[in-house]
Amino acid sequence: MSIELKVNGRSYPLQLEPRVSLLDALREYLALSGTKKGCDQGACGACTVLVDGQRINSCLALAVAYQGCEITTIEGLG
Repeated sequence: MSIELKVNGRSYPLQLEPRVSLLDALREYLALSGTKKGCDQGACGACTVLVDGQRINSCLALAVAYQGCEITTIEGLG
């Protein structure tokens, strides 16, 4: 599936399976390793990112659901 994610102010066109988590898209497809994979259950908060200013657990979110949203990772906060 072709999508475009806007991460830290830049747009990235991606080819992803619909079941890819936002966490895996950030780490494996965009090489943004600041967002960590912890418990993979949304309990530890290591995967937290901001989406349109709201905190979410990226391990529980599908990347395709966030097309058109502004995603901010730890790399974008500096």
